[in-house]
Amino acid sequence: MAHAALQFVTGGRGLRDPLPITAGHTLMRRLAGESPAAPATPADGKYTFDRLTDVYYSNTAHEENQPSHLKVLDLDICRDRCSVEYGNPCQSFCPANVYEIIREGDGNRLQVNFTNCVHCKTCDIMDPYQIIVWTPPEGGGGPNYRNM
Repeated sequence: MAHAALQFVTGGRGLRDPLPITAGHTLMRRLAGESPAAPATPADGKYTFDRLTDVYYSNTAHEENQPSHLKVLDLDICRDRCSVEYGNPCQSFCPANVYEIIREGDGNRLQVNFTNCVHCKTCDIMDPYQIIVWTPPEGGGGPNYRNM
């Protein structure tokens, strides 16, 4: 009873937080100095598939002429800071290859392939600088998981 009273007074935490959840971008900042994860095993085409095949099977459909529903607020941060500090993790955490770093002669450029988006909102959660804004697309486009 005493613990329940403390939870009521402290907004649900009580003596200790029962669900110590850390946001993905905060965790990424904490783990930035550690070694990178082992590379993933290649897709075999029978039980596991590559990312773009999974996007195809999700039956994702967006109108090509609509504006992007994914906005990167500051491209300079992606190009200058994020590539140095984190190695552009958006390429890794996006399950649909939406974010692609294009290597050019004078530097790198972020290309957003928003038509691949499967609306998982991982980019909105895991971006270390919180500069990717996800909004619902026009026309209700997106994945259609009926055939999965």
